[in-house]
Amino acid sequence: MIKGESTVSAKGQLVIPREIRQALDVQQGDKLAWVVDDDGTLRVTLAKGDLMALKGRIKSGGKSVSVEDMDEAVQAGASGE
Repeated sequence: MIKGESTVSAKGQLVIPREIRQALDVQQGDKLAWVVDDDGTLRVTLAKGDLMALKGRIKSGGKSVSVEDMDEAVQAGASGE
């Protein structure tokens, strides 16, 4: 578990603690979603953006697969091969 604490400025701004930014890979320009549950618990998550925003954040460990290869794999799975 990672814990952190922030102080709200006079402008209503706060700084996300470095440990939390690093753990979640929060970058400049990222958007956060704030939700207050019925019991008063505050949940803050990275807001869902378009998929292009993820480009470069996920490292590929394997070779590229063509659309044709994917189609063949789907057909093979559907036919029980």
